[in-house]
Amino acid sequence: MRPRNLTLDQLKNCDTDHIVDIRDPLAYASAHLPRSMSLPVGMISSFAGWFIAEGERVILIANDEEQLAQAMEHLSRIALDNVVGGYTGMVAAAEQGESIQQTPMIDTAEIKSRLDNDDNKNWTLLDVRDIDERTEAAIEGSEHIYVGHLNERWQELDQDSRYTLMCASGQRATIAAGWLASRGFNNIDIY
Repeated sequence: MRPRNLTLDQLKNCDTDHIVDIRDPLAYASAHLPRSMSLPVGMISSFAGWFIAEGERVILIANDEEQLAQAMEHLSRIALDNVVGGYTGMVAAAEQGESIQQTPMIDTAEIKSRLDNDDNKNWTLLDVRDIDERTEAAIEGSEHIYVGHLNERWQELDQDSRYTLMCASGQRATIAAGWLASRGFNNIDIY
């Protein structure tokens, strides 16, 4: 089962609730469409239900047809199969001058520098791991919202502030960053 293939024009003019980029986290961070969220195909079963409600219309962004088919299989198993279509042309979109966004990935030295700098009053290190992981090891000065709770709690965050999203591997942090980006947050990066 595959969704209907969309052209770039169809994608831009389609009425949808979510544009879901199912490529791997590094691909999303490197280049994604504005207002798209990251939900890697292998994590759909675990996280789609947190961010997509039954009946909401979805467009998928993928590397290829096989990735679209895998996503459709996962989504249909959890009754989130109102997929309007799929698009596999991110490189072509960039070549055609389509607006592309990036989400920077930063390293430990940058986190330490920001934590040590008193001028970073509008910056938050946001830990999106589950509470058990955070209880075992938390970075002093970070705040916590579990990635799945961002679907509701994002409204508590100030869109004018800067956020660095963190988890253990960067995958959940990329999902969290993608969700915030899809809600209009522009000052985000991933640790």
